[in-house]
Amino acid sequence: MRKVVCCLLAFLLLLALSSLRAWADPRLSVSDIYDDDGYLCIDFRLYEGIDSEILKTLKDGIPAQLRYRINVWLDRSSWSDKLVKSVSLSYRIDYDNWDTLYSVTIRDDDSETTTGRRDVAELIHLVCNQQRIKICPLVVLDSLADYYITISAEVKSLSADRVREIDSWLGGDKDDEGGGLLGFIVGLFRSKNKSAKTKSHTFSLKGISR
Repeated sequence: MRKVVCCLLAFLLLLALSSLRAWADPRLSVSDIYDDDGYLCIDFRLYEGIDSEILKTLKDGIPAQLRYRINVWLDRSSWSDKLVKSVSLSYRIDYDNWDTLYSVTIRDDDSETTTGRRDVAELIHLVCNQQRIKICPLVVLDSLADYYITISAEVKSLSADRVREIDSWLGGDKDDEGGGLLGFIVGLFRSKNKSAKTKSHTFSLKGISR
C-alpha cells in the first residue's frame, strides 16, 4: 500500500509542476472612475484570470474562487496616504457536469446571489469584466482632496486541504502536518494561486466624469 501511495504522490507532484507551467500571469486594468448618481464608481477588467487551466480544473470538479479588493486612498503628499474606503467582491465558480453549467455565487459586502452561465465567454465576462462597481457615496470624500484607487485580485483553484484529503483517502497518516513529499506538493498547489494588483491615476471629485 505504501508503494501505491508513493506512486500517486509522485503523480500529484508531476501534475502540480505541469499546472504551474500552464498558468499565465493575470493583470488588472482600470477603465474609468466616475460619479454614478452620487456614488464613486469604477470599471475595471482582469485579464488572464480565468484561463484554460482553471477551466480544466473546474470540469474536473474542483471549484475556483476569484476575489477582488477595491481600496480608495486619500493622497497625502507630505504624509502617509490614508485608506478611506475598502470594498470586497468575490466569485465562487463550480461546474455542473450534469447540466453542463457554470454555477457562480457572487458575494459582496452586502449581498449574495447565484447565477449560471453555459458559455465560457459569458463566464469570463461576468467575473472578469467589472462595471459600475459602487465604492462609496461622494459626500464622504473631500471635494478639494486628491484620491487614487488600488485593486487586488486573487484566483484560487485547488486548496492545500484538498491535497491532504487525497492523502488521507489513500490511507496515509491523517495527523500529517504537511511535511516531506506531501508538504512539498501542498506548497506547489498553494503557489497555483494567482494574483494581480493595480493602481489608478490620481483624481479629484471635480475631475471625474458624470
